[in-house]
Amino acid sequence: MNITVQVDEVTLGTVVAEYMAYDEENGPYIAGERTIADLVAEQITARLLKDDGYPRLAARVAEIRTEEIRAAIRPQIEEAIARPLRKTNSYGEPAGAETTLREIIVDEARKAVNEPADRYSREKGTFLTQAVAAEVKKAFAAEIAAAVRQAREQVSAEIGQHVAAAVQEGLRKR
Repeated sequence: MNITVQVDEVTLGTVVAEYMAYDEENGPYIAGERTIADLVAEQITARLLKDDGYPRLAARVAEIRTEEIRAAIRPQIEEAIARPLRKTNSYGEPAGAETTLREIIVDEARKAVNEPADRYSREKGTFLTQAVAAEVKKAFAAEIAAAVRQAREQVSAEIGQHVAAAVQEGLRKR
């Protein structure tokens, strides 16, 4: 008895298994297929996940993906910012001249900087004056703290000298 096995060309696309599923009305059916490529990919993935370098590799792949996405959408964002558009009223009807998103952003930033910090009391100044005042306060506080620290060190040194002299004087009198 001779058994002859003939194997046609085997490629990564060769199907080696089928996924079975069960439907209550029609019974079992083939839900999908597994190829040699699927099995190879599974083994490569399993080995990569066990490797100590995998976290660095995953982080690098994520970084490259993010860079590519940014590069792909940057022209669309720049076009959207530069493209003219027309402002509308609350009914969606055109109102006023054409403008760009860039001009709208600049106008809103200008308003935010020059707008009073408190709408009910203009005595508190604008957002810009409050931000500048806060930074000036921080700078002065740092300078004052440094000056106090330096004065404290000088006083400590002077007191230390007086105490040392008094101790020596007291020891001499004994």
